[in-house]
Amino acid sequence: MSLAERLGIRPLSNWGRWGNDDQLGTANFITPEVVAAAAKEVRRGKIITCAIPIDRSGPLFPGRQPCVRMMSLMNVRGRDVGLKTDSVVSDDVIVMPLQGSTQWDALSHVGYGGSYYNGVPYTAITTERGATKNSIFRLGESLTTRGVLVDMVRYKGAETKGHLDPEYPITVADLEGCLAMEKAEVRSGDALLVRTGWVPHWYKHPNERRGYFNHQPGLHLKTIEWIYDKEIACVAVDNVNVECVPSGYDEENVFHAIAIRDVGLTLGEIFDFEALAADCKEDGRYTCFFVAPPLRFRGAVGSPLNPLAMK
Repeated sequence: MSLAERLGIRPLSNWGRWGNDDQLGTANFITPEVVAAAAKEVRRGKIITCAIPIDRSGPLFPGRQPCVRMMSLMNVRGRDVGLKTDSVVSDDVIVMPLQGSTQWDALSHVGYGGSYYNGVPYTAITTERGATKNSIFRLGESLTTRGVLVDMVRYKGAETKGHLDPEYPITVADLEGCLAMEKAEVRSGDALLVRTGWVPHWYKHPNERRGYFNHQPGLHLKTIEWIYDKEIACVAVDNVNVECVPSGYDEENVFHAIAIRDVGLTLGEIFDFEALAADCKEDGRYTCFFVAPPLRFRGAVGSPLNPLAMK
């Protein structure tokens, strides 16, 4: 019995759908035709970043260490490092978890039952080479598509507070109701962008961080059926776990397990949709050209990025 069946939802799987060696999962829905159509979403030339700053102040999932940035060269004369110039140069180095900021989870990030997406065994991840299959590296030329913002903060009348209630489970009815309010629809190959307000809450209310990671609003497990049926290519959320926490089930991170391992769905966390939401409310259009490829870290199970919404 699959994990989905044990948890009371129908069995979902994309294993073999795009071949036994597929390592892209639902990113396969982003066809050249989908990208070409998505590019037409750019009408005003407005570019909005959906990333938080990469520094030591952002929300970081427990167990991950804050980034460390150091100057490896600072105001050094070029000739002193072998360059034929009297100009001074500066370089820096950063050490950070690849999932320590706005980031994508690779299809090698979560598995169960001895395997990752498409039957890849646990042994495909090694200390020397990292993820030899299902690495985030595989998506370096993908995750550029039509984005649809689902502004749950506005839909639930929580704009004054700025975020959904802790532990609020976003349901299929919520998603459909919000899309109806926005006069928007999702299509095959879209990126679903979900605004909960939870990442901004971290920055705006530093004195209210107790329980922040253990009591998050987010997607309810059963929304994975809807996402599967809609052929969504990827899901990005402005919280730290995508799904609501606690999950309401005996096991936690069940959404991650089914979405990534069974469906092959790329998940993104710690996004910031505040500026995008304000722009969408102003112009009444909740779709955009969403350009969000990961960095090409070979063997990595996740990657930071600077996602851009173009309107």
